[in-house]
Amino acid sequence: MDTLTSNVNWVIGDIHGMFRPLDALLAAVARRDPEAHFVFVGDYVNRGADSRRVIDLLLTLPNAAFLRGNHDDVLDLLLNDDCYICHPTAPERLSAFHWFMQHGLAETLISYGADGAELEVVARTPSPAAVDRCVSVVPQAHRAFFRALKPAFEADEFFVAHGYWDPDDRDASPLAGRLGAEPQLRYRLLWGRFTEAQIARKKKWRRTGYFGHTPVFNYRAGAEFTPIRGQNLVLLDTAVALSAVGMLSAVCAETGAVIQSNRGGETVELSD
Repeated sequence: MDTLTSNVNWVIGDIHGMFRPLDALLAAVARRDPEAHFVFVGDYVNRGADSRRVIDLLLTLPNAAFLRGNHDDVLDLLLNDDCYICHPTAPERLSAFHWFMQHGLAETLISYGADGAELEVVARTPSPAAVDRCVSVVPQAHRAFFRALKPAFEADEFFVAHGYWDPDDRDASPLAGRLGAEPQLRYRLLWGRFTEAQIARKKKWRRTGYFGHTPVFNYRAGAEFTPIRGQNLVLLDTAVALSAVGMLSAVCAETGAVIQSNRGGETVELSD
């Protein structure tokens, strides 16, 4: 469980293999706050074409906390035969491989040099040896990155997780003790989604929670790809990998400032 290490914390939403927006966003935040500490909500891979370059860049950051997304957790299972919480649809490596080939895994492994045609064949009839061969392209440093991902980040005034925390459940720190003892809580943390009513309603949380996982267009008509702010809640998946006009977002937990980058690497700073 990571804890606060800087006075200026920028929380960054789901990246999903989109290198150019990430590179531009980090540079834009650094120009504003040279001593910024980054907290990433997870989902670094799948969907986009540049997962390897994303991880290469993240590994260079000296002042960052990396949290575990549901996509990262499935990849951890494939790479390291272990994960934080297995999804019921994918309780072991072969079913996970078959399932996540439908959710961007092919693009991820191709970014590491895997053969796309071979991936399609293995997806139809996966075997332990074939899956091992497909994921062998991922270097050890990247395997270690996914194995080390944390479930949550906590500070005095805010906390960060990938998917969900029950609005009726208190957020007493540290969360780690609860998470270790309750598998369903761990499952919801990575895979759960907020309803529209839960976003707006009063929470039992003392702190503000920052989350990714659910694209903001699920709750908005039109194409307003900015973070959603609810009562004690900020949702940060602004769909950079899901829409040609989606954005990658960073929100400063201390000031509320928002910086975004589009697929072309153009950045914009919204009002605090």
